[in-house]
Amino acid sequence: MKPSSTRGILLASLLSLCCTVALPASAQATASAPAPTLTAQQAAQVFAGLDGHRTHLQSLATDAWGKYEKRIGTPLQAWSKHEVAYAGGGTVFYPFSGPDFLTVARMYPGADRYVLVAIQNARKPVRPERMQEAQRSKFESKLGGAWERFGSLGFFRTDDLDDDQRDQATGLGVTTILMAFSARLGYEVTAVEPLAFNANKGEWEASPSASDWRSVRLSLQKDGHRTTLDYIRLDLSDKGLQSPEVQTWIGHMAAQPVFLKAASHLLQEPHFSILRNALTSNAPLVVQDETGLDYTDLKKVGGITLYGNFRQTHRLFKNTKQTALAAAYKAEAHPHELPFAYSYLKDVNARSMQIARRQPRK
Repeated sequence: MKPSSTRGILLASLLSLCCTVALPASAQATASAPAPTLTAQQAAQVFAGLDGHRTHLQSLATDAWGKYEKRIGTPLQAWSKHEVAYAGGGTVFYPFSGPDFLTVARMYPGADRYVLVAIQNARKPVRPERMQEAQRSKFESKLGGAWERFGSLGFFRTDDLDDDQRDQATGLGVTTILMAFSARLGYEVTAVEPLAFNANKGEWEASPSASDWRSVRLSLQKDGHRTTLDYIRLDLSDKGLQSPEVQTWIGHMAAQPVFLKAASHLLQEPHFSILRNALTSNAPLVVQDETGLDYTDLKKVGGITLYGNFRQTHRLFKNTKQTALAAAYKAEAHPHELPFAYSYLKDVNARSMQIARRQPRK
């Protein structure tokens, strides 16, 4: 072999080595490696805008939270501590809830279990770490919009929740919002799992199908106290409550402290008689606005304390007037103060709440 040929081979080898060093295998692997899977708590922090990253979602969520706390959350918490005076523990029942964990957790703080029931599917929680940039941007804008609307209104509009159900691009749904609210309330989200109704046991439990996310359970923890947050997808009309096992479950839930808010006056309609009768017969305590039970039915629960002012229902609801409630407010010389508005009627001269307490049976 000639010396010149040897030098050529050595030079080629050195160039090859240099190229290999310039692009190390670890860098190539890092570029193609998927993002680490988020825990339930980490995902909840992202949804709440608390993950420490300055994003559009973080800005929208933080701004909405600040407005909500100032206008609703803080005064509500102080009011409920004095007026509701819930001792904690036990189960709280919130029909027609949507994903509104924020309000019921403030109204009934420290419960062991919160049971929220509404018609929308829970849906699987969003996995932001698996999204491409364009998809994640759409998701953050949509969730940020939900934060803004709730921060302003204090309730969820059915049309917006139904729109989320149809949205396949972002996957936003009830579960994701519940996780966001849990994080903002200071809970650690330790587990999220789908639920199904076990007719033999008469209760909701972990679903045997990993793809059935109509109902969901969040396992939460705060200050050493474990809390269960169940969201149940269920049609609460008489048609949806035909199963004897489900009716028994409804009766058990109705025997817990109850919260009713922005409920579209559905319990005042004839075709919600099963739930209405269960509540009037069993509920020990009902905290509601004017959209809950009709005043004549609310009186069946027990003594009633009136808060705020009420004259007539919101103009959107033409099938109900709550005339007995309006008469009760007119006859009340000094209704108690209501320092916040989180339902359809916002004006200080229109917003109202009622608390009904059942006397212990002798």
